[in-house]
Amino acid sequence: MEKPTESDYEVFLSFRGPDTRRDMADYLYNSLIRAGIRAYRDNEELPIGEEIGPELVHAIKQSEISIPILSKGYAASPWCLMELVQMVECKENWGCKIMPVFYDVAPSDVLRQTGSYGEAINLHINKQRYTDETIQNWKAALSKVGALRGCELKERGKGEFTEEVVRTLLIELKKNYLTVSDYLVEMDDHVDKIMEVIGEQTTETKIIGIYGMGGVGKTTLATIIYNKMLANSTNCCFLSNFKDTEINILQNQLISGILKETCLPIHNISEGITEIKKRLFSRKVILLLDDVVQKTQLDARGDGQMLVQQRK
Repeated sequence: MEKPTESDYEVFLSFRGPDTRRDMADYLYNSLIRAGIRAYRDNEELPIGEEIGPELVHAIKQSEISIPILSKGYAASPWCLMELVQMVECKENWGCKIMPVFYDVAPSDVLRQTGSYGEAINLHINKQRYTDETIQNWKAALSKVGALRGCELKERGKGEFTEEVVRTLLIELKKNYLTVSDYLVEMDDHVDKIMEVIGEQTTETKIIGIYGMGGVGKTTLATIIYNKMLANSTNCCFLSNFKDTEINILQNQLISGILKETCLPIHNISEGITEIKKRLFSRKVILLLDDVVQKTQLDARGDGQMLVQQRK
């Protein structure tokens, strides 16, 4: 079967129900949905002797990234192991990504099938319900996934850990990248000059205005720079049609866009300024504003690193 060209999902979440269904899997799934990531999670367990169905295989093939939550009991589930084999096949055949989450499990246990993973494999062998080929496929998949760079819970809280996973996924999926039209090579010089002004790893608040007559490529230039800066940041927002939209609405869009959640309505500019400072405090933000025509519009923003496109 060929890889589907149309994708309903971006992330496939694989986990062993008794270990994490009401725990890490639930934390992570709901965080993905709030961040606007289309995620598939399978809540079923595989009946003894059965294969995973075509719908589940299709969901794995559709997803850009598969996330197996490798808990202590993950390898005890034939269902999870069959999913893992399918993930590895998709990675090798179509370049799909696998981002393992090591949940209270050392990557070396998964890689070498030691500890609870070795016990689970031996149990499958002793029960003699699956062929030697199937067992070898499971072990090979575990070794390949265990060797991948993933996320480890270690001593951190689940909230902090979940935020890190979602942040990593957003960067991998490049969800915030803006589409740009083809541009002339001559624009490269302008891009380089502005990137030099912005600098690397800056902690300062910077406002950069791009202005000129219509049709000279201001939007394209600003968008290219915006996309370049997204590689190491997920706190970014593009507010378009600035001059024709009420400021309090834009303020609400800014907060919702950065926090990835629906916020209470903002009724006036002063309330919006206070809310931005309170909700986005200490965050480094990349903000692209399109069609700014008055300085008062910039005064209604919060603090953070900014990329401003200004038209006159």
